[in-house]
Amino acid sequence: MTATTAAAAADFLIDLSGRLMSATSDPPIRTVMNIACGGRLDSHAPDGRPASGLTLSGLPFETSVSGGRGRYSPAVRYVTESATQLPLFAERVTTQLTAISDLLTWLPNAGRTTADLVHSFVTALYPDPTQVPARQRSALWTGVVHHPEAPQHAARLKVYGGPSVVPGALQRLRNRWPDFADLTTVPEDDRFFRYAGAAIEADALGQVSHKTYLAARYRDKAVPMKLVRHFGDPAWEILSELIRAGVDATALHEYSFFACCTGSSDSPSFALSMMPRRADQDLTGLARELAGRHHGSTYAVDALRQAARAHGARWRYSGIGLGFSADYGIDKLNVYGTPTWDTAADAPTTRSGTAP
Repeated sequence: MTATTAAAAADFLIDLSGRLMSATSDPPIRTVMNIACGGRLDSHAPDGRPASGLTLSGLPFETSVSGGRGRYSPAVRYVTESATQLPLFAERVTTQLTAISDLLTWLPNAGRTTADLVHSFVTALYPDPTQVPARQRSALWTGVVHHPEAPQHAARLKVYGGPSVVPGALQRLRNRWPDFADLTTVPEDDRFFRYAGAAIEADALGQVSHKTYLAARYRDKAVPMKLVRHFGDPAWEILSELIRAGVDATALHEYSFFACCTGSSDSPSFALSMMPRRADQDLTGLARELAGRHHGSTYAVDALRQAARAHGARWRYSGIGLGFSADYGIDKLNVYGTPTWDTAADAPTTRSGTAP
């Protein structure tokens, strides 16, 4: 575990890059991964609880492939979390901010302005981290994308946080960035949905986007139609596509749903992700069916499983995300998964979160 698992995860990412990219560089992927996870990956915290809410196993590492309109993207994508072994929330935030500052040095065109922007985002979420109880586990997750167009750097960096940890976080985000006002139209006291995440993302060109994530509060047959009520045709089209790909329409509510709204310099976009609530809900067939429809083949989706097995890991597809734009309709498919080296993985029976 720990450092050994982190090294195995880096080996997995490098293997995956060889399968998805025509050319890549080993040192940036391994070095950036080591910074992002703090050099270790644990499935349990010192108190015995899951180290992270990112995956079913508690291991703070999830990877994904993306694409759409008949092609997969030749990119390596993952989300991780550092400092999971520190007992205090404030300690975790401080350590994670240091890691994020180091990661920004690997992002082209990310200068002092970007670093200040990320720090301001975290401060809006957690004005005084020392006042957050230690039992609150996850503070910040970090998402990294490597792409052959930036072979010696990271292509994108995303920082996720929890808007429900400290009261008033969403309003503070709205006050600082008008984009967040457009992304938070669902009332915070909505009966069916809660704001499970907020994120800020910077890419290699220096462009910044803002994201919010809504999660269904509980399993209820009304959730799919409530999604349509809030998000209209985009939600309807995505749910219909899931059904066309084989999901039982009467069992949609048996899965967890996350709605992601994105605001950026481009036109706003909407995505809906579906994750299993139970360990016995296998997404393999659905992932491959949707990949054939939206990536043009199952190559990238299969590469995830093949790379995991090549490095001694068990593989589980952990989520399906479909994106919708006004210009193209459903134009994006993300498939998420978790390689697991911990023999205790998949024991939990509920899903606490995926990073779309």
